[in-house]
Amino acid sequence: RDWWFASTAIPILAATLGPLANVLSIGALVTFWRLDLRDPTDATATLPQLKAIPIRDPRWCYWINVASLILGFVGNFFLLLNFTNRIRYIISLPMTIILWFISCGILIGDLTAMHVYARPIAPYETYSGGFWYAIAAASFYFLLASILMVNLVGYVRGHYPQYFDLTEDQRTLIVQTMFYFIWLGGGAGVYARLEGWQYNDALYYCDVTILTIGFGDLYPTRTASRALLIPFSLGGIIMLGLVVSSIYRSVQELGEQKITRSHFEHQRQRTEGRTVATSLELQRKEIEAEMARERAMAKQAAKPSSRSPATALQYQLTMSSGVSMGRPLTRSSTVGSRMKKNNRIKLLRGEKRRFDEMRKLQQNAKLWKNSWRLSLSLSIFTIFWCVGAVAFWKAEGGTTGQNYWETVYFCWVAILSIGYGDFAPKTGAGRCFFLIWSIIAVPSITMLASDLTSTVVSAFNTWSSKVADFTILPKEGIWSSLVEKHPWLSLGLAKATREWQTKHNELRKRVETLENILKEKEKEEGSSSAGTMSKDDAYAAGIISPSLEALSAQANLPDAATLARQLALAIRRTAHDLTLDGPRAYKYEEWVEFTRLIRFSVAKDANEVAEEEDEEGLVQWDWLGENSPMMAEQSESEFVLDRLCESLVRYLRRNPPVERFAMGVKERGEDALRLRTKSMAEGDAAEGQVGAGMTGPVEGEGFKVPLHVLPEEHEGLN
Repeated sequence: RDWWFASTAIPILAATLGPLANVLSIGALVTFWRLDLRDPTDATATLPQLKAIPIRDPRWCYWINVASLILGFVGNFFLLLNFTNRIRYIISLPMTIILWFISCGILIGDLTAMHVYARPIAPYETYSGGFWYAIAAASFYFLLASILMVNLVGYVRGHYPQYFDLTEDQRTLIVQTMFYFIWLGGGAGVYARLEGWQYNDALYYCDVTILTIGFGDLYPTRTASRALLIPFSLGGIIMLGLVVSSIYRSVQELGEQKITRSHFEHQRQRTEGRTVATSLELQRKEIEAEMARERAMAKQAAKPSSRSPATALQYQLTMSSGVSMGRPLTRSSTVGSRMKKNNRIKLLRGEKRRFDEMRKLQQNAKLWKNSWRLSLSLSIFTIFWCVGAVAFWKAEGGTTGQNYWETVYFCWVAILSIGYGDFAPKTGAGRCFFLIWSIIAVPSITMLASDLTSTVVSAFNTWSSKVADFTILPKEGIWSSLVEKHPWLSLGLAKATREWQTKHNELRKRVETLENILKEKEKEEGSSSAGTMSKDDAYAAGIISPSLEALSAQANLPDAATLARQLALAIRRTAHDLTLDGPRAYKYEEWVEFTRLIRFSVAKDANEVAEEEDEEGLVQWDWLGENSPMMAEQSESEFVLDRLCESLVRYLRRNPPVERFAMGVKERGEDALRLRTKSMAEGDAAEGQVGAGMTGPVEGEGFKVPLHVLPEEHEGLN
């Protein structure tokens, strides 16, 4: 459990950021690393970096860069084969780590050699964006290889098996991210060719276009480039939306499975320690109390001063008669029988208190989850906003003269995809950082918006609805109910107003009484066909909500036909609950009814059910325990439906159709088919005779049974 980040989050990070490192490595390869800022028309003037003249790199620098790019691609390919289980984990993951470390080392050596042997001469020369792309690629290779080392260490120490345990959404995210960077890098190559831009500038243009920022510092000038913009931007925006959606689902899934459930488990254990451990412990306490009372009564009877001699003698004779008749006063004969009659309702109420505690924990966990997600999204957004402003201030301040607050404004405009264009990256370092920053920062605002919708916006909608009920869209009876809840509001009203309100309330109550009488009559008329349904069937179907007293007084074990019918009604009910918009949360009384049905399908006779209920209570699990159904990852409706279906399968396995009855039904069907064929041939008169004969018994070989009557012993098979 402590290594969940290494086992799940690290592989996702490596797989999604690996293609970005490859794209950065391509940008470092195809772009010269130095720029000449001298103006050819004016020897004393300097050109801006975006219009400077590139200086050709040494040959050794180029081929070392090629080797680094190849090794980086091969390392990413091994990681992809690892995710698809084409190559074993113990082979592919070390290969990825080794290749990325080598690629990082080659780039660092190349950068160091360039800075030592061919550094640009200030102030008329400087490093281009390609140099900064190489630094970024080396940093990503080192970071990703290092975190994969943590994943490998976790496997070596036995914290998880040798494969990436990823869900379908997480695998989809990896594939979508790969295609997105292919689309981004390929589009940059096409636009660099069409517009004559440097590859890094074209990559920056494609990024700004897909993110719908549009600063306006780069735009297509040719007809072919403008025509290509339509399919390129459409495909890129769709891919970006899919990637952001997958990132949000994956982060939500990780938080739900690891962080939220861990917090909920911690709170559950704390609550469990403050309550009664199990219903068995409650029973034990009741038994001990009963036995203590029996011992106290025996001691009191033994004292001559405590009761009259006749009363003491009568008590002793009663005690001795029980022994002489062969019925010793054991726990099962005294305390157990009293518990069976008097303590079942107490057990149900005790379990209901634990059930209510678990429901309260669930509500608190849901509130904590929403607050935690909002805090995390807000923190990530703030970090990218403020830290990004610092980076742009350092990268752009020396060239454009921007101060920190102007870069804060620029980051806000960029991260919200506003893009006025008054500020835009003007240096190679600024555009390199903007590419990385924007790809990671823009999804953060999407996550923040989603979390705000589920928390702040939801609370605002609830508040605005309540305000509307009192103001522009008044709800019927809202003021009268408010006055009834707060009587002090009516102290300032006039006496006539109070009298009018009293008369109005009396009239309204009379109208409501008449409406209730009419509704009851309609229900009685509409439910006349369903009036034959028993209370137990109504409980199973969810038509009537049972009380604790009714549940404690239910019959121990229904017959086979009744059990099959109740299981079918309960299955239909839970299947309907699955179609509702939100997950259904059952009441405690409903859980008790479901548990009884599940237990009935396992028990063989009524004595077994009675003994089990006396020992464990009506509910078989501890609501605050680890195996509580409310701790399951399924919804409550799914959990109950699975258990009810298993119970129905057990019932059918234990109550198979009798062979003689099945053969009789088959013969009866064949006889009916022969009679029907004969009646069609003989005409209407013969048909009437056949119809009259159908009410009598049909004689088959070794089988006589009326057609309209089923054997009583097989009635449950209907």
